[in-house]
Amino acid sequence: MTLDRRRILGGAGTLIAAELASSACGRAPAVSLRPGQAAVAAADLAGGRRVVVAIGENPVEVFRDGGTVVARMLRCTHSGCVVRWNGDARVYVCPCHDGRFDENGRVVAGPPPAPLRRLPVALAGDRVIVG
Repeated sequence: MTLDRRRILGGAGTLIAAELASSACGRAPAVSLRPGQAAVAAADLAGGRRVVVAIGENPVEVFRDGGTVVARMLRCTHSGCVVRWNGDARVYVCPCHDGRFDENGRVVAGPPPAPLRRLPVALAGDRVIVG
């Protein structure tokens, strides 16, 4: 596998975005279970908190939407940039080409060809298993 500039910058951007998002949304103890999975304490999702965990190189946001737990990959479907949640406007914004997604992850503006990807979640005792 060759490492080009885009892959290196994308990986560094993912780590930075995940750190910034977890600082803004609150950090939750996440324990990797196996490749492609992470766990979040269910109590950390109380009060509308949005928790960001990393699954591989991908930041994933976990939150409660009513009585349902939702896990959404924070990668724009246009070019893979990391999107940010804007709570005031209630949209996800891609900083690369100004793609926008509504609170359900559906495309509302810009070049993204598909909605943000949702990941499966399962409850296991007091933890939410993502992936």
